[in-house]
Amino acid sequence: MLKLYENIRALRRHNKWTQEELAARMGYTDRSTIAKIENGKVDLPQTKIVEFAKVFNVSPGELMGWDENDYVVDLQSDLKGQALDLWMQYEGLSPEKQAAFLNYLKFLQSDT
Repeated sequence: MLKLYENIRALRRHNKWTQEELAARMGYTDRSTIAKIENGKVDLPQTKIVEFAKVFNVSPGELMGWDENDYVVDLQSDLKGQALDLWMQYEGLSPEKQAAFLNYLKFLQSDT
């Protein structure tokens, strides 16, 4: 089973949440979806990984079980992880800093 699914179960238990409580926090209608996820029977899209990370207050990389000693062979997977981390940092910025960042990106795009 992937480390992601094990980590979801471990973090849920660490927080002393039932599957029903986690389902409610994630916007699922019942606990069966959480049970399937924890058993590795559901392939989670990036958006859900990010949502789970927010609920547990960890980075997507931490939730996936990556650490500094892991080497990602697939460049596309590495870039996805970096994009998720950048997105998490962006969401932590104040609205003013988010606006400034977006203006900077527009400037960079217009320069090419």
